[in-house]
Amino acid sequence: RLEQTIEELKQQTLQPSEIIITDAGSTDGTYQILVHWQKESVIPIKILQKHRCNVAEGRNMAIQAATNNLIASTDFGCRFHPQWLESIITPFQDPAVKAVGGAFAVKEDELNTLAAKAAYLLFDGYKDDIHEDWFTPTSRSVAYYKEVFDRVGGYCEWLTLAADDTVFGRLVKKGGYHFHMVDKRYVYWGRHISAAGYIKEAFRYGLGDGEAHINMRSTIAKVLELIFRSICLTGVLIMTPMVLSGMLSPFLFIALLPFCIGFRSYIRHIKVWCRLRSEKYNLKVFLYSLYLLELTRYQYLKGYYKGYVQSPAFRKEGALKLKRQFAA
Repeated sequence: RLEQTIEELKQQTLQPSEIIITDAGSTDGTYQILVHWQKESVIPIKILQKHRCNVAEGRNMAIQAATNNLIASTDFGCRFHPQWLESIITPFQDPAVKAVGGAFAVKEDELNTLAAKAAYLLFDGYKDDIHEDWFTPTSRSVAYYKEVFDRVGGYCEWLTLAADDTVFGRLVKKGGYHFHMVDKRYVYWGRHISAAGYIKEAFRYGLGDGEAHINMRSTIAKVLELIFRSICLTGVLIMTPMVLSGMLSPFLFIALLPFCIGFRSYIRHIKVWCRLRSEKYNLKVFLYSLYLLELTRYQYLKGYYKGYVQSPAFRKEGALKLKRQFAA
């Protein structure tokens, strides 16, 4: 994937004036590939290294080392349309634009494993409505002036791994800046091939959100949905044999109806499958996606609890400071 990323960056219709990459001390040959690219590139490439630095540290290091005022940021390992960089830089021709967010997609033809296809259903084809107020651009495709970066204080280095880009984007909006959104989905997010990858990813997202104390309302909704679903299923399991034996009236099942709200995610998911159903996204894939839904939901909540409750003091202090920034 790294070689594909490099090749697709070389093919951009708008070439960057410099490229800065932070390596966290990789031992899989990544650094050597980057050095080879650096030597042959006509564009100046800086390769920074800090052993075991987290994502936010890596971003901050690279941006602070940039000699240009306009920053375009992405995650290495993504794939790119040749016009990606041009699409997120062109809006800056308008002097009023200070920050640009790009949409992303996945290469659907490369989703060949059961888990990858199930996740495609689970995330509704990875097509968020980027023009909704709640949407925050991800680090996969974003650009801004250094003044924006400096004003919000960069990315939160006290976070373990995830949520740094979400926090950054929200602080940008809080700072009075507006993201000009580019509709063209010119960045392609590389997806996992096994369920283990999605489960680990869900835990990390939950951990980051919990550490930052963000997305609390949606997390509480997930917990309540789980509780209501459990009550409903438990009630059905207990009452069914009693109804069949004549001990209870079947009308008592009506008492469980309010708890059916616990299946809200399932209902939404069924609607997605009905829309995307095909030979590729068949019944087997759909059933596996329900299994993946439960696993990833549980891991997200597990991560959120750990991040929110079990974080060390310095992370809790960081979250408190962040809360004040959002409230200011």
